[in-house]
Amino acid sequence: MKKLLLTIAFSIAIQVIAQDLPQPSPLGSSQQQVGLTDIAISYSRPSVKGRVIFGDLIPFGKHWRLGANKNSTISFSTQVKLGNKVVEPGTYSISAIVNEDNWTIILNRNADMWGLGDFNADEDLLRLTVPVRNTEPTESLYMGIENLNVESADLVITWSDKGVSIPLKIETLGIAQRNINQTLSAKPEDLKVKRNAARFLIQNNLNTNLATELMDAVLKDKPDNWYNNFLSAQLFANQGRIKDAQKAAKRSMTLGRKDAKSRNIEFAYDDEIKAFTKNLRNQ
Repeated sequence: MKKLLLTIAFSIAIQVIAQDLPQPSPLGSSQQQVGLTDIAISYSRPSVKGRVIFGDLIPFGKHWRLGANKNSTISFSTQVKLGNKVVEPGTYSISAIVNEDNWTIILNRNADMWGLGDFNADEDLLRLTVPVRNTEPTESLYMGIENLNVESADLVITWSDKGVSIPLKIETLGIAQRNINQTLSAKPEDLKVKRNAARFLIQNNLNTNLATELMDAVLKDKPDNWYNNFLSAQLFANQGRIKDAQKAAKRSMTLGRKDAKSRNIEFAYDDEIKAFTKNLRNQ
């Protein structure tokens, strides 16, 4: 009985020790899609807590894990350029050598370390030196993707009163065009696929020959669809055919208003087509 009681007491003690408690540097994460590329960052978030961070807690010249506890990681679902250096899809540890005027950002192929204990420079994918800027006070370390565009963004890191910004470039339009070609090959008769592909090409002013071929098929199927005519107007504008663009936009407006009236609603794209037509007059 005494042995049983000791076993129970030991089990209870283990459970008490293993209970969840708040961490001084809690785990943080950031996920962002840029164009067609998924980017994920995982890192611990230490706080300033009244301390002097750079040049003191983190001495200048020190290799820092960009966080606390386990190493920080960043992953990409497609090929990207970080600065001017190509990064293949995958997950990498991210760390930095911190100096007063610049930081050297390091991506390393070893993405599973405690801190930087197993760090080996031979496994570096890249090192990129970027200037430090003064920032508004940031109590807890922040890493995220900002300033989004279809083919670019910035990896931003800030803590205390300092920060860095690393430019990212992604071949989104090239990826999208490859996706279009694959889908058109798989579904050559699907008119929804053709219209979606045409819309993307027109709105990004790409491959006007293919866009024209696709729109010819779409308009042949549904010549009285207001949106088909509006896409056609945009295609004509890309080609510099202003009179044709004006004519197609006017037809689109007429068809859209007629359709909305039949359903007893307002035509939601009235202002957009008016603005498009007005812009044509300035070309």
